[in-house]
Amino acid sequence: MHRTGMKNTKRVSVAILAAGLLGLMLMAGCAKKVTTPVGDEPHKPAGSQFIDHTVADGESLAQVADNYYGDPSLADRIARDNKLSDPDRVIPGSVLRLWFNKNEWESARKRSAALVPYNKGVDLLGNERLAEAEKQFRLALETAPDLVAAKYNLALVLLKRGKADQALVHLEELTALRPGDTDFLFARGNALFQSTRFDDAAVQFQAALDIDPGLKRAAFGLARSLQEGQHPEQAIAAWQHYLELDGTSSWAAAARRHLKTLQDEGD
Repeated sequence: MHRTGMKNTKRVSVAILAAGLLGLMLMAGCAKKVTTPVGDEPHKPAGSQFIDHTVADGESLAQVADNYYGDPSLADRIARDNKLSDPDRVIPGSVLRLWFNKNEWESARKRSAALVPYNKGVDLLGNERLAEAEKQFRLALETAPDLVAAKYNLALVLLKRGKADQALVHLEELTALRPGDTDFLFARGNALFQSTRFDDAAVQFQAALDIDPGLKRAAFGLARSLQEGQHPEQAIAAWQHYLELDGTSSWAAAARRHLKTLQDEGD
């Protein structure tokens, strides 16, 4: 039996929009795991193999399915194989047995190996060691080019390093792969904003809001993009909408300042 120690799940806030008013939450569903290529359960086809994964704090079945199968919708399969009565509630520290058929195993093996540099990248990013984090995420993608979490986090590192054009390459791939993912849409909007493509950024933020009307960070990004893109009437409406969602935070105070500036300019 081969054991590979890994770090717990982390979430790292990253302020990357102009004036540091927007943040991105990093997706880092990683945990300690044990890999054992065996096919010894009678209900599994001959040649089936498994990986035992220890659930990290805050980790969901969808994240586990994405990291190992490349498909978050296979969370139901994990729940069924592990006889979980409540798939929406997985206990940190519990062990999930992830089964793979012959066609899935090679990809799973590569993904498991790629999670080692990926976790290192998450730790380095959390400590603002951006160049080293970028290297680790790239190493993860060399091993498993389809590891979505690594590609997303690499894009966030590139944004932090002011490399918006490079980040956009990855984010365009991610939004094409999963057009309904608001994290990807929001990050792409930020990258476009950094590139001063304000109208294009507004489209991405609006797409995220169409999916989740209560997504405050996307509402803020939309208003800011419309303002910078010289669409004052639309920006005023967008700032007013943002303040309907959030009237108390530091972002709300910034929203009021922007709204007052636009209203004063229109008088």
